[in-house]
Amino acid sequence: MSHKPAGGTALAAAGLLVTALIWGAMVPMTYVLATQYLDPFVTSGVRYLIPLPLLFGMAWAMDRVSPFRAPVPWPVLARLGLGMASFSVCYTIGVTHSEPVRAAIVMSCSPLVAALMSKTMLKLPLARGFWPAAICAMVGAAMVALDAVRPRDVPADVIYWGEPLLVLAMACWSWYSIRVQSWLGPLGWSAMRITSLTSLCGASLIFLLIIVLATIEPARLPREMIPASAFGMLLWVGVGGAAIAVVLWNHGVRHVGVPVATLYSNLAPVFAVIVSALFFGASITLQQVAGGVLILAGVVRMQWLGMKAARQKIV
Repeated sequence: MSHKPAGGTALAAAGLLVTALIWGAMVPMTYVLATQYLDPFVTSGVRYLIPLPLLFGMAWAMDRVSPFRAPVPWPVLARLGLGMASFSVCYTIGVTHSEPVRAAIVMSCSPLVAALMSKTMLKLPLARGFWPAAICAMVGAAMVALDAVRPRDVPADVIYWGEPLLVLAMACWSWYSIRVQSWLGPLGWSAMRITSLTSLCGASLIFLLIIVLATIEPARLPREMIPASAFGMLLWVGVGGAAIAVVLWNHGVRHVGVPVATLYSNLAPVFAVIVSALFFGASITLQQVAGGVLILAGVVRMQWLGMKAARQKIV
């Protein structure tokens, strides 16, 4: 039986909070990148390509051995990479055909998607008290995002048809998170090794798709250098969102499970609004602050129930 070190849950919670910050900032940045500078498919592929050297270097340094050491179940990794690639493509295209605040509203439903996926795939009952905490978090996220909505003079199809893709993206990410733990968890792999190899497979599949699309539409490929500000956002989305955040996410899921970990992701709309206010001229209101507090209440309640159940098992 595996033993989780003391304090592991607290470290996982801190990592999941950082993940929410990174992913929240990704929403407006991805929208700007994929609508003003790069093709959405190129954005999806580059965001996984950029952090690969860092990921493999960190995996080698932390594990003291090559992440490619045998045995490597490449068919399993390819399937996980497909899930990651599907998430990235659906997420990026969904955001570009929505808008940051609408995307945040839709993605506030991620606990519901994760809970349903976990119940369907693992056939396990949900943790006691999960639904009140999930509803609390989703309502808070909706309060934050809805208060930020402003009318935009754009065609209706551009605003609305991206939302179903975002729901599909959440389902792909939940599938990936669940399968990573069930397929690679028994192998004893570190979160760094898992992230680096699945990211490599995901990026490879996306670039195969880009090659096919570029032969049909060469204009999809960039023809000039992007400005420094866009490159900085690309680094955040790539190194932060596709490397650091995924490592922290896989570590957190290992300790608290997918449904609880997904509750933390409901803080992403809060951080998305904060980043929009700091860098894109949006304003923060009392309703958004109240929504953030409500999200935190749901997350803290679920974490408290989990810690209480763990103590009861020990006794």
